[in-house]
Amino acid sequence: MGLFNRGAVPKTVDKAAINSIIGQGLNIVGDLSFSGKLKLDGTIKGNVKGEYIVIGKTGVVTGDVNIETCICQGKVYGNINSKDLTVVKGCRIEGNVETVNLAVESGASLIGEVKVDDKDLRLIETGFSPEEQLQKKAGNA
Repeated sequence: MGLFNRGAVPKTVDKAAINSIIGQGLNIVGDLSFSGKLKLDGTIKGNVKGEYIVIGKTGVVTGDVNIETCICQGKVYGNINSKDLTVVKGCRIEGNVETVNLAVESGASLIGEVKVDDKDLRLIETGFSPEEQLQKKAGNA
């Protein structure tokens, strides 16, 4: 897993800490603003603004996301502005991303421009150097 990160970005969330759940099969048309932690397994067609969101594997947002912390396992078709953003394997984001802390798992899809506050930006070690990763892909390792 390759990560770009300035600090610790959560990969999972304590389910007990989630305030609200938008379940699979629930579709919301319109903007959504919330406080606390939200788990999204349904669909939102509109802009999302809040503190902490976990977009589950079946979750879809078609609109812009302006959030403090976002863990994305599903799909976002719009721009994301987030202080902490974790993009999990299987996630698809089609839009521009602006963040301070970014973590991207191998197998995630980001289509758009990515802007990360570049102060102290560094690559988190994965156990393999870029050269070793290329050799492994080529079957030479």
